[in-house]
Amino acid sequence: MRGCVRMAAWALAISSTIACGPDYPNCDQDEDCHEGEFCVDNQCQQCRDDNDCPTGQRCNAGRCDAIDGYCSSDGDCPEGQECEANRCVARQARDLPQPPADDVGAGQCELRTVYFGFDSDDLDASARDAVAANARCILERDIPHVHLTGYTDPRGTEEYNLALGDRRARAVLQYLTSLGVERARLSASSMGEEMARGTDEASFREDRKVTFTEQ
Repeated sequence: MRGCVRMAAWALAISSTIACGPDYPNCDQDEDCHEGEFCVDNQCQQCRDDNDCPTGQRCNAGRCDAIDGYCSSDGDCPEGQECEANRCVARQARDLPQPPADDVGAGQCELRTVYFGFDSDDLDASARDAVAANARCILERDIPHVHLTGYTDPRGTEEYNLALGDRRARAVLQYLTSLGVERARLSASSMGEEMARGTDEASFREDRKVTFTEQ
């Protein structure tokens, strides 16, 4: 009888050892994480990419964070704004701005580069004004085709920066179409960090952009 007790205790110890997995949040597979989490690089986290996050959120270093200014309808926006391409924008932004007085009569308009904030594809007020001016120029000159190229500063992985550059280019493309530029006139691609030249925060800003190329 005593021998049976020893064998049972030994079997229980072996079973417990086999059943033990890595201590949370360490993991070997998704099953080691809490429900709704994923095992990435042996760490449990909320998401692997944006597809794992709810609508209106994006995956940021393994965590689903709300996208600033995201909307799905005009009802999600403050008074005086409307939802365009999942962004709340001022209603008057639809009106294409007139060129500054000192530009009148100075010759035909030129397409301007649009700049972005760090790690962002959101169009702030300055970027929206630049895109609106470009939309006016495209329509005034009847430019048949414009290619948008998205860029990033050199920080981040190559894969991430290519995706960020693409999101920036497509944000500009969507806003151009909301301002009346035909979708068939536009195309978009990303260069990511390939052409980045910045070495500090001041010069990194020049790398975070979308350029316009007439074709």
